[in-house]
Amino acid sequence: MEDLCISGHQVQVQPVAPAEPFRITTNAPHQMNDPSMTAGRKTLQKWLGRVLRIVITDGRVLVGFFNCTDRDANIVLSMCAEYLVEGQEPRLLGNVMVPGKHIVSISIDEGEPTATNVEVA
Repeated sequence: MEDLCISGHQVQVQPVAPAEPFRITTNAPHQMNDPSMTAGRKTLQKWLGRVLRIVITDGRVLVGFFNCTDRDANIVLSMCAEYLVEGQEPRLLGNVMVPGKHIVSISIDEGEPTATNVEVA
């Protein structure tokens, strides 16, 4: 224990231990080879910072940078754009939390195909 003086009064500071350990997962190289991580967690870790394309139950498509998820499969996207109809101008939303129960599909958005990847019949 440590003594601390605040406004002329002597106060004893007692260290407080956290209730349970808090773990931050990043896509830093030193954490990518952590043997205690499951395959699913490693996949999610690789997706951090990538552009995800999420289709939700009402047909909207959300495209944004993957920031985080939780055990309920909710996903947070930053710099998110919402597409009501494919090909129309998007509505820019900013930061968005997508409830897991409304997610139909998730894919990594690789952008437009280049001329070398397009097959012409």
